[in-house]
Amino acid sequence: MALQPIHTERLVLREPTVADAGDVLVFRGDPEVQRFNDEPLRTVAETEAFLEYLLAEAAADLRRHWALELGGRVVGLMGLHSWQRGHRRAELGYDLARAHWGQGYAAEAARAVLAFGFTAMRLHRVQAQTIAVNHRSVRLLTSLGFTHEGTLRQYSLEDDGAFRDSALFGLLRSEWTPAV
Repeated sequence: MALQPIHTERLVLREPTVADAGDVLVFRGDPEVQRFNDEPLRTVAETEAFLEYLLAEAAADLRRHWALELGGRVVGLMGLHSWQRGHRRAELGYDLARAHWGQGYAAEAARAVLAFGFTAMRLHRVQAQTIAVNHRSVRLLTSLGFTHEGTLRQYSLEDDGAFRDSALFGLLRSEWTPAV
């Protein structure tokens, strides 16, 4: 199912394409952006392969993923993955270029993605997981109405050799407040 673009106040959320690789490499290749996430991508070819993976997962109806476009450039990615249709749940994931942190873009995009998830996908629950010391991500999730449901102790082995706790957040359809 091809995604129709979603227009927010400042962003266009659209299906990513392999042609976005140069823009995506800016943030998926930034060690600071990826500090609590995956290994940074190193090349355009790796980024193209990553985008092809996202597109294949979407074509198999396993996820929905959006490129966050601002002024004609992709400045982030956001998606609902680990989609369990039978249980009507999915997990929210996101990346945003460092130059755009702290400006409300992630919250703006997440509100649109949650609206899509709870309406078009008929989700009952959306969850998100973040490294517990990733205070920006924790603030984002709580500002969106997510509830901290627990801590997965020493869940992730980080580049510095230390294990980090992961915080699990959840948002139920009945708790979600659509933007007016």
